Amino acid sequence: MISTQTINTFKTIVGAENVITSSAGRLVYSYDATPNFQSMPEAVIAPRNTAEVAQIVTVCRDKKIPIVPRGSGTNLAAGTVPSEGGIVLLFKHMNNILEIDEENLTVTVQPGVVTLDMIKAVEQKGLFYPPDPSSMKISTMGGNINENSGGLRGL
Repeated sequence: MISTQTINTFKTIVGAENVITSSAGRLVYSYDATPNFQSMPEAVIAPRNTAEVAQIVTVCRDKKIPIVPRGSGTNLAAGTVPSEGGIVLLFKHMNNILEIDEENLTVTVQPGVVTLDMIKAVEQKGLFYPPDPSSMKISTMGGNINENSGGLRGL
């Protein structure tokens, strides 16, 4: 059980509006698109930048609180279900494309970037991003990497 003091620490890090502890709010993040699989987190925390992520991870390490990263939860492998409680680290605010390096054919993104937005951005540069998860309109790049999502175009 996460203490009130630790919840308050998270609120200090990310702002109270970015920490969800209500039963209804946590219920939303207790499952993903995997049928018949659900487990309740103790809190949902939405950082806005890498400094906040680092602070949250430090608190969780010190308090031995499990962390489950989450984008939009479209996966079919229960990869975003907090099966051991702890926190869901929600990347909805970290949704920027930081760099498209045409010379090296790389893109640097934050984990909450929607897949289709990234595809459109690289196509504007005449580049091609092969993976195409069927949920590309709502799935996020962090989730795609975490869940090894590819889709048929990635073959």
